[in-house]
Amino acid sequence: MKKTGLLVMHYGTPASLEDVEPYYTHIRHGRPPTPELLKDLESRYEAIGGPSPLAHISEEQADMIAEGLKEAGIDAKVYIGMKHTHPFISEAVNKMAEDGVGEAIGVVLAPHFSGMSVAAYEKYAHDARDECSPDMRLTVLQRWGTMPELIEGLAARVKEQMQGWSPEETIVLFSAHSLPKRIVADGDPYQKELEETSALVAKEAGVANWRFCFQSASTTGEPWLGPDILDVLDEIKAEGRFKNVVACTVGFISDHLEVLYDLGIETRDRAKELGLEYRAARTINADPKVMHALGRLLARTIAEREETMA
Repeated sequence: MKKTGLLVMHYGTPASLEDVEPYYTHIRHGRPPTPELLKDLESRYEAIGGPSPLAHISEEQADMIAEGLKEAGIDAKVYIGMKHTHPFISEAVNKMAEDGVGEAIGVVLAPHFSGMSVAAYEKYAHDARDECSPDMRLTVLQRWGTMPELIEGLAARVKEQMQGWSPEETIVLFSAHSLPKRIVADGDPYQKELEETSALVAKEAGVANWRFCFQSASTTGEPWLGPDILDVLDEIKAEGRFKNVVACTVGFISDHLEVLYDLGIETRDRAKELGLEYRAARTINADPKVMHALGRLLARTIAEREETMA
């Protein structure tokens, strides 16, 4: 019987402050950051208390996903591959090949598909498989942003933060990492999928007042998707209708720099400057209900693959 592997992929994070420079250099396709850019990124990590907990959280999530697979009758060994640091996705796939894995299911710890995100992870995985083990069957789940357990988990976190606040005076801002605006011309489904998730969470949470926006855009010299959450806060203040803001990221499922700093510090501080009350909803992190459900969804994906090939 062929061994089964579970390939869990995520962006990656530096293991220490000393690793920030090589990590940032990899993100910049081998171009070292300027001293100013490096200092800015290091200061952000310092502000959240050092390296983000992303790697540790992702390991817990991966184990829980494997438990969900096991509930569905599939016993799989976990392999974790990162985009910008070790172990890279290619290294994880090579390890699967070394271990004799013949059947593999992959998932990116990002619920929404984009040609610049999930598709890129998928390509890294398939390219590595083609090079080291062409006979390995590898299927990557491309999207899971409407999975009921994810919607319920996010909605519960939103309701938690709205406690004690008047619904009429409160607005929920759903957010996700921005991407270059050029993806729109290519028909990329990223924004549409994010807005769909936001609408489902708002409905589940019973939220009438909400908006979707982006965060964490990079300074690359080209337009990025908007509006940015900081600009939306300015608009909310100018409109004068709401005095309370709840931020809920639907694009990130783990605590890391873009959550702990961009939402937990930068957005919080802007809201305070504007005189708005602000709370940030907890991320999914290692939520057994959500991660086990993701494992079961992967099991159904494998079953559908087998039916197609039959």
